[in-house]
Order: sequence, then C-alpha cells, then structure tokens
Amino acid sequence: MKQLNAIYTSGRRWVGTLLGLALAGGAQAQQAPPQLRGTWAGTVTSYGTPALVLVNFDALHQPGAGKATVALPSLGLHGVQVDRLTPEGDSINLVMSGLPGSYRARLTADTLGLAGYLLTAGQRLPLRLSPVAPARLAQLLPARAQAPRRPLPYRELPIAFAGGAAGVTLAGTVSAPPGLRGPAVVFISGSGPHNRDGEEFGHQSLLVPADALARQGFIVLRYDERGVGASTGRYATAGTADFARDAAAAVRALRTDPRLRVGKVYVVGHSQGALEAARVAAQDPTLAGVVLLGGIGQPLAGIYQARMQANFQGRLAAASPADRPGVEKYVTLHNRLITIAATLPDSAAALAQMQQEAPALGVSAEEATMYASSYLEPTTHDILAQDPTPYLRKMRMPVLALTGTLDAETPAATQLPALRAQLKLAGNPHVTTQEIPLVNHFFQTNAPGQEKSLFENPETFAPAELRLLSSWLTQQAGLVPRRGPRKTSRSRVAQAR
Repeated sequence: MKQLNAIYTSGRRWVGTLLGLALAGGAQAQQAPPQLRGTWAGTVTSYGTPALVLVNFDALHQPGAGKATVALPSLGLHGVQVDRLTPEGDSINLVMSGLPGSYRARLTADTLGLAGYLLTAGQRLPLRLSPVAPARLAQLLPARAQAPRRPLPYRELPIAFAGGAAGVTLAGTVSAPPGLRGPAVVFISGSGPHNRDGEEFGHQSLLVPADALARQGFIVLRYDERGVGASTGRYATAGTADFARDAAAAVRALRTDPRLRVGKVYVVGHSQGALEAARVAAQDPTLAGVVLLGGIGQPLAGIYQARMQANFQGRLAAASPADRPGVEKYVTLHNRLITIAATLPDSAAALAQMQQEAPALGVSAEEATMYASSYLEPTTHDILAQDPTPYLRKMRMPVLALTGTLDAETPAATQLPALRAQLKLAGNPHVTTQEIPLVNHFFQTNAPGQEKSLFENPETFAPAELRLLSSWLTQQAGLVPRRGPRKTSRSRVAQAR
C-alpha cells in the first residue's frame, strides 16, 4: 500500500494514471436495474495489494437523474462519477470518462451480486460487488477519531450554484451558526477529484477543519468539484483556471445566498487549491484573507525539475565515473522536456519540439516521445504551465501559509520563502508563515519510525495545524475564541515583514 500511495502522491490530480474504471464516451442518462440500490462493496487485488471498491447507486433512483459514484478509499479515490451505466441483458457496464479502465459485470443468479472484471492499467482484475448495509459499511472503513459527531452545534444547509463555466452546477454544503450570520470561509480542495468533504484515503480532510471553524462561529462552504459527487460538468477536461473560476463562483454564491448574512469572507486552498485561491484573491481584493495550506510560491516547472533531480541523486551517487555522463544526460533530458511542456500549452506543438530537440539531447525521437507522455498527460501538462507569482504579487489582504516539514510535494524549505518573497513584492505586510513539525502534505503527523500510509494513518488533520488555522482565522475575523484543543508551546509563528 505504501508503494501505491507513493505513486498517487507523486501525481495528485493526474490520479487517472494510477487506477480507474473508465472508457472514453459521453455522459448519458443512467438506467440501472431496480435491484442496484444503495452501496455495493468488493475487493480487487493489484500487484498483491487488496483494495476496497465501493459503488453507490442511490443517486440513480433520486430526482434529477443523478450519477452513481465509485470510491477506492485506500487509493485516495472518492465520489468519482460513473458517466455511463449501461445494462446489457443480465450484464452491466460502468464507464467513467476521467479515469482509464472499465468494469463489466454480470448479475449473479441470486441477484445479490455482480461478478465481473475491472480492466485497468493493463490488468484484468476479478471484482465481485455485493450490496452492503450501512452498519456493515461502517465496519469496512476505519473509524476516524476526528470525524464530527452528531448532534452538531451548527446548521447544515444544502447549496447549489452556477460554476465557472456554462453547464456546470456545483453542489455543496453550508455549515452555519444557528443565526445564519457571521464571517465566512470557502474551502478549495487540492489536486485529484474531491467531493465536498475533501475525502482522500478514507479521510475527510476538509470536513474536519470545516467542523472546527463552524464551531467557532464561521459560515463555511464546501463543494463537490465539477464532475465529482453531485456536481455537474466534466472533471477530466478541466484545468487550474477552470477550477479557479469555480472557486470564485463559490465565493459569489456564499455572498449572495439570501438565507445568510455573510460578513468578511476568507478562502482556504490546499496544494493546487492554493494556486486557485491565489487566482481568486488576485481578482477579488475585497476578500478579508487567504489561507494557503501546502502553498506554492514558484513556477511549477521548477518544482518538478527539482523533484526530478532529487530522484536522480541516488543513481548519480552510485554511478561509476564511466556511467555518470549517461545518468547526467537523462537529467538534462528531463529538465528540457519539463521546460518545453511548461512553455508550450499545445500538446502537439510541445511533442514536436521535444522530438526535434531529441538528437541534441542524445536520444532518439522515439525515446523522447516515450518520456514525453508523462509530461503531456493533460492534467500534468496544465500543472507544469502554472506560475502563481503574478497572482501572489497582487495579494494585499492578510495571508496565512502553513506547510508541514514532511511535505514532499510543496517543500516548506523552498515554498514558504518563495511565498514570502512574492508577497513582499506585493507590498503585503500581513503575511504569517509556519512550518508544522512532522506533518506531511496531507495534513497528517508522521513521527520518525512510526510512518504510516495515508490510509492507515488514523489522523485526518494534525491538531497543531488545525489550531493555527482556527486561531488565525478567528483573530482575523474578530471572533471570541471558543473552547478548543490546548495550544502547544513549540508552535512558533514567523512573520514576514
């Protein structure tokens, strides 16, 4: 499982390269046999590692022609929509356009199961799904101690609003004090398909901090990303700019909701969501503040190049004097491929440029094409082209940036200084940055010698990071802090002046 987690965390939004259940094809109305109701569960074993598979058919029988959803919690997938569900006699085919693979199965004679195969990543994996009662489902998933427990001291309201593109309607949840008034927060999830709870690896990484803030008196909006959960639109074809427009639409929806009396508004973005938060803030100076969790202060191409070079360090160190030039050649090759991908947004033009330069880089055009595929996958290509610096230089509202010391995706050692530098260029004196000891990119604490996979780690959101997030927002909003977790003495806040 650690190996699978490593594969996932190296890519995030391009999780489709890891595992999925899809074939290309447009969405259409889904008509499931009547016995397909509720949640069905099964297990696939890939490379010797079992993974729980959950398919929820409930939306198919509700008004609005909803879509079934699929989750593989241990692999970080939740709320992934089934674009097409096609009955074929006693068989059924599930299709999701954003993820590579398919699941075709036959209803068993007792109608209590689906027996078939998951085709994905070049594998044909047996998968039998059976309906599972809610009590049994709760036993299949690890209990998370930080998950909110009912009854809640605040209200939860459904919300649906127009997204950042025609035909996109985003669905979410507003958590609000009983009086439905107060300062407000909009959460923007990171890369990878996320529902409103920020579910990943069996954790609800946005619901936990949203619950903490709602208990402090904030109005909090969380929403399913386009093409995820109950939101419409296509996730697979959207890029960072599209998701930023969706986030801006969420801010507008919160401000204009007639049920609410919204005061100051803050946005909280994680990882790629921090990129989107910066875009929103650069265009909306009326925001009261921005929180960047695992934030990014440099062009993404440079971060990828640094990560790639770090991955080659072991090979360089072990290489003999005769072999070292060969290893260095591939470092140079990948550096150049990343630069081309970041510079040319059109994938065909980028590939042509890579092939043209291949001989000068010491490889054939065919070999360059093979390596290019990982950089020209649509979502990766979009990420490589991102440069947050023009947006950061326009942000003059208060900013909080929190990054864990174990964050390998957006390292604190490079990204926090970069964020401070860019915000200083904006003339912003209201910047607070903090490294959170022993916390990874997914908010979890991992003490040395006690490392756990993202799924196996019982912690959803590190208490130290949650305290800093809550206390900063509470102070900024002028709320009276309510009783919460005790502060630690080792938390030190570095102010960028």
